[in-house]
Amino acid sequence: MRHPAPALSRVTLAFCALLLLLPARANADAAPDPDEAVDQITQLNRDAITAYQAKKFDEARKLLKQALDLASAAGLDKHAIKARTHIHFGVVIIGGFNQRDLGIKQFKKAIEIQPDIALTKSLVTPELSEAFAEAKKGPDATPSTPPPPPPEPVAKTPPPKPPEPEKLGTGLTHEPLAEGKQGSAISITVEVANELEFEKLILAYRPEGASDFLGREMKEVADGKYGAEIPTSATSGGTVAYYIEAEDKDGGPIAARGSVDNPIVIHLLGVGITKNDDDDDDDDGDGDDEGPEKRLFVGLMAGMGMGWATGTGDTNADVMISPSGLAPAGLVQVSPEVGYWMDSTLMLSLQVRYQYITGTTDIYAANKVYHTANYALAAFAKATWKFGGSDSKFHPMFSLSAGAGRIRHVVSFNKIAPNCGPNFMETCVDTIGAGPILAGPGGGLMYDFADNASLLVQLNTVLAFPDFSVHLDGNIGVAFAF
Repeated sequence: MRHPAPALSRVTLAFCALLLLLPARANADAAPDPDEAVDQITQLNRDAITAYQAKKFDEARKLLKQALDLASAAGLDKHAIKARTHIHFGVVIIGGFNQRDLGIKQFKKAIEIQPDIALTKSLVTPELSEAFAEAKKGPDATPSTPPPPPPEPVAKTPPPKPPEPEKLGTGLTHEPLAEGKQGSAISITVEVANELEFEKLILAYRPEGASDFLGREMKEVADGKYGAEIPTSATSGGTVAYYIEAEDKDGGPIAARGSVDNPIVIHLLGVGITKNDDDDDDDDGDGDDEGPEKRLFVGLMAGMGMGWATGTGDTNADVMISPSGLAPAGLVQVSPEVGYWMDSTLMLSLQVRYQYITGTTDIYAANKVYHTANYALAAFAKATWKFGGSDSKFHPMFSLSAGAGRIRHVVSFNKIAPNCGPNFMETCVDTIGAGPILAGPGGGLMYDFADNASLLVQLNTVLAFPDFSVHLDGNIGVAFAF
């Protein structure tokens, strides 16, 4: 008779083997797909850079730590995306937490994975460039034994020239700028071909005297057209250099206009300087190609207004309006303005407001005629800020003004009086004045329909004291630049 133990042992062994295989199968199922992991890590890097630029350093470090953990779990330890994550980790540690040594270690890890990796252009600063250069040197820049002498060249053939950055890729159309205005921001635009696939466009610029380029991302301003500004802080010298680079999702360049070694150079002209200032034969006005800066502003606006009327009449000084309320400011007001653009965005100006009033009734009493007011006059000092960039024809505007004078509102006292009007029995229509201290904000829109002419639409708010009123003027007009 056979003993059943061997059969039972075989069943037991198979069951144990199944138990051992289940965790391995579970781990295999839990491993992330590498392609999906690359997309997730790329998004984590983008979110981290956004947080870093918003000075949310703890959040940026946390996102990059998640990206590194995900790369390890997906088997991407030698992938370029992990190298780029180490670069961003080093940027955050140095730029956000001022821990230079730890940041250099992150840079070294990136270089071990991808020796030709570079700093992300939009994040470059002199401090980061110096730390990255130190990481590139490695632990020992001096070899322990001298290298053998190089072999004698077989033929004296010059080495091939590296490709020019402009030939890095096609798809960027840009007209290089040769001249700009000193002390003012300079708008740079580039057109991108539909077939060019890129992650972002970087405008890199270097002020005169600086050793490193600074960068900022270009934003789409129209279909297929991108723009960014070289800031005022970079245009105080005689020149500023720049180049444009399109990058893929790993931060690698795929197309460029200009380069670090061969940038586009803008010569900066001072206020009022023109191309042909050295030419003496320009009495007929044709000697200058560009002409002087158009900084003088002359505008003429007209419109209507309305405000809060309270108190007694200007002529009927013993009659109180009741109840107080909104009242028109008369037929029309005319507002000429003269100003000077301090730079491309700020103008200081003087504006006069002349208000023409009709429809009031004079007072006839004691064989005398007391005429009601038919005008009001005020003057303002204004500061106006213009937005929209030099490439746009539409410019939103915001202003602050302060001045002195009177604003009048036309009111009816809703009664027939024996001394109102030449017929002695008319409804009394008078004005109520506000001021003489006037101040308030304003806003509007400027449309450049010609090189030196613009259409203006304005809404100006005025607060009046001690004779109180809250007043709103709506104006439309034209302005010219000289």
